[in-house]
Amino acid sequence: MILIKAKNFIKHRSASALVLTMFIMAGMLLVALNGAYVVSLGLRASGVQAQSTKAYYAAESGSEFLLWELRKNGYVYTSPSETALFDVTLGSGATYSVYYSSFWPLVFQSIGEYQNARRSVEIRIGS
Repeated sequence: MILIKAKNFIKHRSASALVLTMFIMAGMLLVALNGAYVVSLGLRASGVQAQSTKAYYAAESGSEFLLWELRKNGYVYTSPSETALFDVTLGSGATYSVYYSSFWPLVFQSIGEYQNARRSVEIRIGS
């Protein structure tokens, strides 16, 4: 009789250890999946930031090109319009467009684009 009770105790104890192990493994799996999700979001956000930075530098390139044109070639102002003064595609695949917005003070806007990101820089000349 005692031997039968001991066997039953051992059987139930090993089953509870298996259940406990399964719960611990499920918890570890949840923690690992949440960690992977957070890392995935971080990688996606850093990719968007990189695109935005490239678009910003493309816009800066447009503004520098405009300033160079104004200084070296004496660019002649026409009336402000919605058509771009310059549309340039850079070697990296980024593009910029420079627009003439206002006569006094002179206001130019350079818009840089790279993949899904778009940034702009405004140049004011005069008071």
